[in-house]
Amino acid sequence: MKMIKVAVLSFVYALLVIGTVHAEDAPLKGLKLGFGFDRGFGVTGSMGKFNGFIGNDGLSVDYLFKRDTLNVEVNAPVHWYVGAGGYGDWGDGDIGARLPIGLDVSFAKQFDAYAQIIPRLRVNNDARFGVDFAIGARYQF
Repeated sequence: MKMIKVAVLSFVYALLVIGTVHAEDAPLKGLKLGFGFDRGFGVTGSMGKFNGFIGNDGLSVDYLFKRDTLNVEVNAPVHWYVGAGGYGDWGDGDIGARLPIGLDVSFAKQFDAYAQIIPRLRVNNDARFGVDFAIGARYQF
């Protein structure tokens, strides 16, 4: 339980620091919030190059180091991205590193949806590789 509190407080602190850095431009400029499925069902957020997720099974934070437009013939902007980050699970206490590879589509004004394939490496409790998936929709403020 103590690890859960530390993880949640660390995530909230990271969002506050990111928000402080961006506060000079506009209070919520670039902030995206929504719902999705990643570490269980939960709340997803994005600010700048950082994506975060808090769900009923755990939390994750990723830094997107490469993002570019995908040239496909649809009526909405489509982007691909690659990031690096970490995750923690509530129930079994697993923590690890992850490498999300995904697509996002701006399907309406201020709304986007995303899908990710996430190779991950659990670093505690018998280190092991795995693959996760994530989907979600967000509103941009």
